[in-house]
Amino acid sequence: MDKDLKVIIFDFDGTLHTGEKWENWRNYMSEVLRHALPHFNDKQIDAFLKKYHLAYNCNTSDLAYALIQEFGSAQVMLEYISNNIYRLDYPNLKVISTKFLDKLTKKYSLYIVSNSPFQWITRHLENWNINKKYFKNIYFNNFNNKNPTKALLYQKIMQDEKVTPNQILVIGDNYKDDLEPAINLNMNTFQTTKIQDIYDYFNYSE
Repeated sequence: MDKDLKVIIFDFDGTLHTGEKWENWRNYMSEVLRHALPHFNDKQIDAFLKKYHLAYNCNTSDLAYALIQEFGSAQVMLEYISNNIYRLDYPNLKVISTKFLDKLTKKYSLYIVSNSPFQWITRHLENWNINKKYFKNIYFNNFNNKNPTKALLYQKIMQDEKVTPNQILVIGDNYKDDLEPAINLNMNTFQTTKIQDIYDYFNYSE
């Protein structure tokens, strides 16, 4: 770990909380598309999912990228998810320890940068009794059409904190979404799908 580290940027889904994919995720993706693409029938929705390899092992960001590529926007999808995704939850849920976050805040500035809707993040932080005070700010990418990555938000944090790239660590589960934009900015990165790995990285034990 870089001794000059000052800022830690966390992804949200699959990072601050982990668990298995929802068993009904494929059906839910179809339901989302019925609202995002109301002019599509079921056959067209199935064709869209297959075209962009979304029928299995997919996630929300993959669907948003596909909609942007095909139609130039994923805004309707994001609005629908913001209002309806709360009824789903991960099996085998594990959530980051507040004691761990409390320890980190004594040494580092913490941020969340996620592709998930802001309402989704704040709702679950409340459900898990994780106070937003641990994070200097929570940003959601909203799949900016001009730059559908997290790079602009990473740059904003770097400028606001007045730090250099080597003083920032980005932690996430997805290489394309979380780490690649940080690597392109010469920031430190750590990829994992296990909360215990994050604890081990910082030599933390419960």
